[in-house]
Amino acid sequence: MKLSERWTQLGNRPVVFPAVFRSAALGVTGLLLASCSSSLPNSYEANLADHLSESGATMYGAYWCPHCAIQKDYFGGAVNRIPYVECDPEGIDNESERCVQMGITAYPTWVIDGEYYLGTQPLITLEKLSGFEGAVATERDKRSSGSMSPAN
Repeated sequence: MKLSERWTQLGNRPVVFPAVFRSAALGVTGLLLASCSSSLPNSYEANLADHLSESGATMYGAYWCPHCAIQKDYFGGAVNRIPYVECDPEGIDNESERCVQMGITAYPTWVIDGEYYLGTQPLITLEKLSGFEGAVATERDKRSSGSMSPAN
């Protein structure tokens, strides 16, 4: 069957492909907007990162740590605003001596108000632990995996 005959044959049927492509395009656009939202100066992630920094909270980690990468991903475009200390002596701008002095033995470790919290923490948990009363967490933030686990 020739292509022109196939097109004629399809012309008598409802066209579903454009609707499928339209839905896919809207989905991709939504994902892009969601990922860009955290880079906005007044986003939830940016405000939380600023609050953590101002309150003296600190995330200790290592450049090679997959759990640290996940924790940083939670902050999206505001990742450079979180209070982060690199513990691996081979890491860029490392503060390995500080990590030893603080007794950091696992990554990531958050120190908030003198308490140690091991592992990847959801943003909503960091919000509660640090007393953040800023913008409301989104459903995406609430779904982020991790748990509160004080080490002390």
